[in-house]
Amino acid sequence: MLTELLAAISDCVWAIDNETGDFLFISPSVETLFGYTADELRNDPQLRKLLIDLPDQFNQEIPGRTDKNSHWTRPVYRALTKTGDFKWINYQQRIIHDDASGHNITLTVIRELDHTGNNPDRDGDALKAAEEIAWTKNNLEALINATEDLTWSIDRLGRYVYMNSAYRKQISNNIGVIPNEGDDAYSHSGGTEKVRNEWRTYYDRALSGERFVTRHDSRHPKTKQIRHFEISFNPIYKDTKEEIIGVGCFARDVTAILNTEEALIKQNERLQNIASLSSHELRRPVASMLGLINIIDRENFNNPDNAQIIEHMFTVTSEIDEVIRLIVNKTFIDQKSYL
Repeated sequence: MLTELLAAISDCVWAIDNETGDFLFISPSVETLFGYTADELRNDPQLRKLLIDLPDQFNQEIPGRTDKNSHWTRPVYRALTKTGDFKWINYQQRIIHDDASGHNITLTVIRELDHTGNNPDRDGDALKAAEEIAWTKNNLEALINATEDLTWSIDRLGRYVYMNSAYRKQISNNIGVIPNEGDDAYSHSGGTEKVRNEWRTYYDRALSGERFVTRHDSRHPKTKQIRHFEISFNPIYKDTKEEIIGVGCFARDVTAILNTEEALIKQNERLQNIASLSSHELRRPVASMLGLINIIDRENFNNPDNAQIIEHMFTVTSEIDEVIRLIVNKTFIDQKSYL
C-alpha cells in the first residue's frame, strides 16, 4: 500500500540504501521530471550524480544528523534533464535509520520550481532563492569573462566544473578543441602525454590539500610563440572544511612582465660592459696621451724628439677612437638587437 501511495504522488520520490548505494524505491514521476526512467537510474548508479548541474554539486547540502535520523534539508539546485534542459528543483532530503536492516536510508522528495507562477503549491521562498542564485551566477560569470586571466575548476574525477571564456579560447588555441563543463580536464591539458602528466601532477597536489603557485610555458602550435603563465592551484573544500571536492585554478599571462625583466637584465649587462670599457680600455690610451703631452718640448717645437712624440700621439688617438666606436656599438647596436 505504501508503495502505491508514493507512486501516486506527483513529486519525485526515491529512497537509497546508504550502505549499498542501491535504490529501494523510485516513483514513476522521475521520468516526467528528469527524462530518465526508474530502470535507467537503477541500472546506472552514477547517473543520479549527473542530475544536479556540476557547479551546484559543489554546494550540495548534507542532512544534519540528530542521533540516527536527520532533519529535512531543502536546498535549491539547477537540475540537468536527459534532453539537456535545465530545471530549478527543490531537493528535500533526510536520512532515516532502518532498524530491520541496520542501514541508514536517504529519503529524497524532489519538486520542480515553476517560474511561470502557475504552480499554486510552489515554495515562494525557494523560488526567490533560485532567482537570486541565477542573478548572482550571471553577474559573476559576466565579471569573470570580462578578464583575460584564465579561470577554471575541476572536480575530484578530473571533470571540468567551470571555466571562463578566456580559458576556453586558450585550450582551443592549444589543442584545437573547445572544452565544455563535464569534459575530462586531464585530456585537455596539453598536446603531448608529457604535458598532460605534468598537469595531472599539479591537480593531484591540489587535491591532496596543497595550495601553490607555479609557472607554466605554453607554445602556440601554429605561431610557435611561447607564452608564460603564472598559475595558482587552490583546493576547494566542502562547507565542513573536512573534504576536498575539487580544484580552483587561476592563471595570468606574465609574458610581457618576464620579457621586460629580461630586457632590463640585458640592459644592465650592457651598462656594465660600457662601464668596464670606459674604466679600463679607454683609460689606458688616455693615460698614454697625457704622458706624451707632458713630455713634449713646448719651448722648442723644432726639437726633433717632438716629431716622434707627435707620431705616438696619432697612434694613441686611433686607439681612443677604436674604444669609442666599441662603446657606441655596445650602446646602440646591441640595444637594437634586444628590442
